[in-house]
Amino acid sequence: MDLVIRNATIAGVARLKDIGIESGSIVKISDRIEPRGHEEINAEGNLVAPGFIDVHMHLDKALTLDRYDWATREIMATPRLTSVNESNKVKRTFTVEDVCERATRIAEMCIVNGTTTLRSHVDIDPVVGLIGMRGVLAAKEACKDWIDIQISPYAISGFDDAPEDAEKLLRQALDMGADLMGGVPEADKDGNSHVDRVFAIAKEYNFDIDFHTDQAQFETPFALPYIAEKTIVEGWQGRVMASHCFGLAHHKPEIRQKAVDLCREADVSICCTPFTTVNERVIEPVEAGVNVSYMSDNIRDTWQPYGNADMLQLALFVARLGRWRSNEDLDHLLEMGSTGAAKAIGIKGGHGLVVGNNADLVVFEAKSGHEAIITQAQKLWVVKRGRVVAQQGELLV
Repeated sequence: MDLVIRNATIAGVARLKDIGIESGSIVKISDRIEPRGHEEINAEGNLVAPGFIDVHMHLDKALTLDRYDWATREIMATPRLTSVNESNKVKRTFTVEDVCERATRIAEMCIVNGTTTLRSHVDIDPVVGLIGMRGVLAAKEACKDWIDIQISPYAISGFDDAPEDAEKLLRQALDMGADLMGGVPEADKDGNSHVDRVFAIAKEYNFDIDFHTDQAQFETPFALPYIAEKTIVEGWQGRVMASHCFGLAHHKPEIRQKAVDLCREADVSICCTPFTTVNERVIEPVEAGVNVSYMSDNIRDTWQPYGNADMLQLALFVARLGRWRSNEDLDHLLEMGSTGAAKAIGIKGGHGLVVGNNADLVVFEAKSGHEAIITQAQKLWVVKRGRVVAQQGELLV
C-alpha cells in the first residue's frame, strides 16, 4: 500500500485501527494491516478524521488588509453597501498575478490547517471585470496537486443597473472554468427576480448554486424561504447552498420554522459565518435535520479584518457563540466542517473514513473531536488523495 496510518482513533470506533491507502483512496481499515506500507504514519492513538472543507471563501479579495485602513471607512446607507463601496476601492488595484499570489497563500494556510478542499466565490462586476476570475483559476491550477478548489463566480452588484451587461460578464466567467455559480438576492431590488435569473442560468449550465443571502443584521425581506421553494420547483434538490442566512435570527419563530422546514424538504444546505455574526441560530436548522456547515468567508480584507483559514478555530467560535458544550455536540461540529460540508458542495469520490472514499485526512494531536476543538489541537499530518502534504504546520509540497 502507498500509505498506512497505524494506531488511529476513529470517531465512533472503540478500538485503534490501521488505515490502508492506495491510489488516493482508503482501501482497508482493520486492527492490523500487513505488510508495511511504502510510507507509514504512527498516529499513536490520536484522532484521524476526514479533512476539513471550507465551503465559502473569497480568495480574490483575501489578504488585502495592507491596502486598506478600517479607520477611514466611508459609511453608506447599509452595511452591505458600505462593504461593497470600500471593496471596490481595493479591487481597482488587482492584477491577475496579484490575485493568484494571494489566493495561493490562502490555499497554503488552508492545507496546513487541515482543509483539503475549499470553495471560493469570485466577484464579477464592472469594477474588477474578470481579473479575479483569472487569478483564482491560476491559483487553482498552481495548487491542484495538494488541494481542491471549487470556483463560484457571482454578480456581486446584481443585475439591476445593467442586466444584459452584468449577465454577459457573468456568463463569460462561467465559461472560463467555473465549477458552479453564485447569487446574492439582496443586490437587486427584487430579490426573487435575482433568484429566478440565477436558477435559469444555472440550469442552462447544469451548475449547482450557492447564494449569499439574508446578510443584514436586522429584519429585512427574507430570501431563504423563496430560495428553498424555487429549489423544489426547479428540481434542484441537493444542489443549492444558502450562505450567511442571518434572517434566521431576526424573524418570528413561526417564520423561521417555515424557512427551516422548506430547507429540509428542498435539501438546501446552510452555511454559517461564525466570525461575522453571533445571531444565526445555527442550532435550529441542525436540530431540524438540515445540513449545516461553517466557513471562513472573507479573510483579512475590507469585509472583515480577521481570519486564519483554520476550520478548527471556526468550530470553536461556533461552539462558544452557540453554547454547544457537550462532547456529542462538539464531535458533531467537527463532522459539520468535514462530511457535512462535503455533502453541501457535492464532493465526488466520497468523503469520510470509509473504505472506497477519498483519502483526504487529518491526524490531530487529540484523542477525540471535542478534545481537538477545545484544545485547538495541532494538525500533526494532513493527507490529500493519499499523499502526506503537510506536517505540523509546514507544507511539504
